[in-house]
Amino acid sequence: MQSTMFALVDCNNFFVSCERVFNPKLNNRPVIVLSNNDGCAVSRSNEAKSLGIAMGEPFFKIKQLVQEHDIAVLSSNFALYGDLSTRVMSIITQMMPDVDIYSIDEAFIDLSNMQQDLDIYTLCLDLAQKIERYTGIPVSIGIAATKTLAKVANHIAKKNNLPERVFYLDNPDKTANVLKKFKIRDVWGIGRKLERRLHAMGVYTAAQLINLPQSAIESSFNVVLQRTILELQGVSSIVLPENVKNKQQIMVSRSFGQRVTELIYLQEAISTYASMACEKLRCQSLFTQGIYVFLHTGLYGATDTVYKNSLYINLPAATNDTRTIIHYAKAGLKKIFKFGYRYQKVGIILCDLCDAAIMQIDLFAHNNINHSDELMGLIDEINHKFGKDTVQFAAAGLNKTWKNQLRRRSGEYTSCWDELPVVYL
Repeated sequence: MQSTMFALVDCNNFFVSCERVFNPKLNNRPVIVLSNNDGCAVSRSNEAKSLGIAMGEPFFKIKQLVQEHDIAVLSSNFALYGDLSTRVMSIITQMMPDVDIYSIDEAFIDLSNMQQDLDIYTLCLDLAQKIERYTGIPVSIGIAATKTLAKVANHIAKKNNLPERVFYLDNPDKTANVLKKFKIRDVWGIGRKLERRLHAMGVYTAAQLINLPQSAIESSFNVVLQRTILELQGVSSIVLPENVKNKQQIMVSRSFGQRVTELIYLQEAISTYASMACEKLRCQSLFTQGIYVFLHTGLYGATDTVYKNSLYINLPAATNDTRTIIHYAKAGLKKIFKFGYRYQKVGIILCDLCDAAIMQIDLFAHNNINHSDELMGLIDEINHKFGKDTVQFAAAGLNKTWKNQLRRRSGEYTSCWDELPVVYL
């Protein structure tokens, strides 16, 4: 066995797969899931991809295609996706000893310290089968000596539609043959600008990339690409963040369902987003020492119709109290608001995060920290038990007429009592 070994578990067309779990009529049919406010395609079934629908394609551009091919179109349902992601990741962490959850639908597994005589391929095949059997979500797994090569292997398992959906780069010759055909744009971490630069140097495949002279690499590219090349050569060089508490900021922002012109509705929105951000903050046992609020109209149009602005507010004391954050967020938004514009989006970023266990307390602050912890904890507990926004702050508004459009959203089948699936006998 090689000195390092990684597997990448990636849920196939994750948002679409989540929808199909509870609506089998979507199987074998082209399906797309749209972004917030039903703007762009952010998840596509294989059938939709074969029709030429690209990731991020604006919905208005493909309406004709949708009608011609009877494509099922759904709004994003993040409550459902988040819950099914948690279920998938819990299965992985139960079966595997060393797991890094990379995103909502991806996880790396470090297999380096597994038993020498263990059949890694069979182990990963069993994992893929259990995930689909227990959750209904199909996954692909790539296995290789480094994380970047595991990404390559995963890409092959998914794109080649392998029946087992597991691909193992288990020897140097096999890896070399794969890299000869692997396009540079599909290598993890290489974007369009870097792809164009490499094409100008005659580099079109991963094999050509790793064969570049060392002098050319060091003189023309940064350390990130150098690490990617080492990874493609089989040398593990990328370390993922070990702890979510190392996160430096939390952002919540949404586009409005319709343009907003009045400050009171913008303040309702920023209060809603502040509540969401603070819940995430407390969930990670963090405090914030500053907030950043921003707003903008549509960013394209006549000069006199476009406006954007932002403001950073340094808090007098670190906090995770929603009441305090709402107070400063509303005040900050009022400072940068201008009458006469039709606003498309507002947002809040919690900055300069610190661990609650080592927070520096302000000697002169009037906040009752213990009382705040009890109140915020009680609100979180009620909302977790009885559903989102069971208890909410009046500043967030009740009607929320500005809320983003989700006309095609499916039910929150696993996280809302009122939307549980009904079985008829």
